[in-house]
Amino acid sequence: MKMKLFLSAVMFLSLVGTACTDDEKKVEEAVVATDKKADEHEFSVAKDGKLEFKAEIVYFAYDDATLTSEGMARLDAIAAHMKSSTKEKLKVEGHCDDRGSVEYNLALGQRRADSVRKYLQTVGIGADRLQAISFGSEKPAVNGKGEEAWSKNRRAEFAFAQ
Repeated sequence: MKMKLFLSAVMFLSLVGTACTDDEKKVEEAVVATDKKADEHEFSVAKDGKLEFKAEIVYFAYDDATLTSEGMARLDAIAAHMKSSTKEKLKVEGHCDDRGSVEYNLALGQRRADSVRKYLQTVGIGADRLQAISFGSEKPAVNGKGEEAWSKNRRAEFAFAQ
C-alpha cells in the first residue's frame, strides 16, 4: 500500500511538471491510488498482436490529450504485463474523431499517443520498448456523427510490436 501511494505521488509530481498537450494543461486533481489491482484488467494477445481485454482502449475528452484516472488504471494493467514480459514492445496508436483538419487531427492523435507513452515511461517502461504513432481520424472505431460516435473515436489503442 505504501508503495502504491509513493508511486502515485511520483506520477502526480511528474505529470504536474510535464504537460500532456500543447496548451500546457496540467493534472487538475491529485492522482490517488485506487483499491483496484492491475491484474483486474486481464487480457490476451491476439495473433495479430492486438491486445484483447477490457483495458484495450484509453479514451480522451474532446480536443484533449490528458489522461483520465480510468485511463491511467488501464495503462497500469498494460505496464504490469510489460514488466513481467520484458521483451515485448508496445505500439501506441493515437486516434481522433472526424472534426478538425487532417493535419490538426494527426497532431492531436500524436499528442494522445505521446501522452500514453510518457505515462508508461513514468511507471517504469523503457522508452526503447514504446512506439507512439498517430492515425488522426483515418481509422474510426465507429462511423457516424454525434457525441456517441465521436466519443468512441477519441482514443489510444495498443498492439504489441514485433
